[in-house]
Amino acid sequence: MRAFMLRGFGDPIVSIETEKPNAAAGRVIVRIAAAGVCYRDYLTWRGFSPRVKLPVVPGHEFAGVVEEVGAGVVDLKPGDRVAGMMYEYCGQCDYCKSGREYLCPSRKVYGEDLPGAFAEYISADSKSLVKVPNNVSLEAASFAACVLSTVFRGVRKISPARQILVTGAGGGVGIHAVQIAKATGAKVIAITSAAKAEHVAKFADYVVTEREFAGEVKKLGGADGAVEAVGGPTLEQTVRSLNWGGKVALIGNIDPKPAAVPLGLLILKEIEILPVIQGGRRDLEEVLQLVAAGVVKPIYTTHNFDEVPKLVEETPEWLHLGRRVALISKQSVQNHSH
Repeated sequence: MRAFMLRGFGDPIVSIETEKPNAAAGRVIVRIAAAGVCYRDYLTWRGFSPRVKLPVVPGHEFAGVVEEVGAGVVDLKPGDRVAGMMYEYCGQCDYCKSGREYLCPSRKVYGEDLPGAFAEYISADSKSLVKVPNNVSLEAASFAACVLSTVFRGVRKISPARQILVTGAGGGVGIHAVQIAKATGAKVIAITSAAKAEHVAKFADYVVTEREFAGEVKKLGGADGAVEAVGGPTLEQTVRSLNWGGKVALIGNIDPKPAAVPLGLLILKEIEILPVIQGGRRDLEEVLQLVAAGVVKPIYTTHNFDEVPKLVEETPEWLHLGRRVALISKQSVQNHSH
């Protein structure tokens, strides 16, 4: 099968031919239809995650069709349409048993600890696969675990809220955070660039494009909750935008350097910063139902499988709206947004 391989941090991601994986007991072979390209893939490539086991096939966002199941797999069969979680988990520890698989001490991430999604096939633990509703495309489902389920869990942490602030609202995480926040009944204040403002305005109640945005947000009545989809570069302004008792779902970390936070303001206003590592299996199942119901409309552009190295390398300069998805099992180029 064809795959892309990362052999050294910062080195070119290269196309290789390798053996298709076998369906071991408890595992499933998925023919990947589509794989999302995430900022985390860029950080992996650049070497910001030293825990990554090189060489590795990168990519942790995928959806496709089950081709083969191993012994003991009873909940999936060949032909099922599935979306992968970002990681595999033991299912036996206290975290897993309480529905917090994302904290499993044995958790292994695709594209970092395990062969990833930038390949024609992937071997996945059956527990880490969720069936995709019939009216949800595999392209849209490909990034549901990393983006949608994580945001879904983050928004639940800060709800109920009268007004929710979303930073990086034109990005692959932010544009979906706007929609999921709206689904709670909150008004949404979207922070984005002037270049993306017109598109983001189709989903948000208010759009703010200033780099120092706290003053503008305050004019709109402030925010009771925030989805921080950027991280360090915007975190202080986000904190200053919050009303008393506000909560921040901290998801983004585009700049891994330590971030300055005004501790006095956190204490004075009793603001809570609530990190969100990922979503769990139940979060993925529930958010896919929101997509199936039309409550959340996945926003993405599609690209040829050959473009994967370029897509990863140019991530910080990406200016288009939403997520980027590589079409893997079909090689046609469809550069349009959805």
